[in-house]
Amino acid sequence: MQLDGPTLSPLLWVRSDDPAQIASSLRDDPSVGSVAPFAPSSHGGVYRLSLRPLADEFMQLFVDGGLSVLDAHGRDGEWVVRVFAHDRDSIGSLGDGWRRTGTEFDVERLRSPENLEDPTRFGLTDRQYRTLVTAFRQGYYSVPRDSGIRELSNAFGVTHQATSQRLRRGHERLIRRALVERPPPSLPY
Repeated sequence: MQLDGPTLSPLLWVRSDDPAQIASSLRDDPSVGSVAPFAPSSHGGVYRLSLRPLADEFMQLFVDGGLSVLDAHGRDGEWVVRVFAHDRDSIGSLGDGWRRTGTEFDVERLRSPENLEDPTRFGLTDRQYRTLVTAFRQGYYSVPRDSGIRELSNAFGVTHQATSQRLRRGHERLIRRALVERPPPSLPY
């Protein structure tokens, strides 16, 4: 997000089945002053928005609370916003401000900073992480394979069934977290 004088000018990444409608839909939003394509693509692209003063008051809630928007994505008029806050009081203040503006919201999850998972681990348990990395390093995923399930199970001192389950559960969690729950956006360049 860029500070443009006294207003915020966010860059918004939009994907749509009908990219021709993106700019007009954004302009129809009462909080948006102007829309300019920043990096268009065949499925949408990145747009620079200029927010109207009313929206700036809304965004001021983030500034006042010392909050950072980590991620926001929307579909069919509903938004999911991931926010990083120093403490729970800041989240409470944001909620109070949203209530004053008439914004409906649900808090789905709160995590303490000390309980944040390593984003490079994709929610894998320590065992799943070690099993997948060891399998990779020992050539389990090579074609042809340099090691098999029995060699991996011997390295861990567990049965081949236990190793196979760790691999399957690790694959499932990795695929869900990296590709299904939050698919990576595809850049047009």
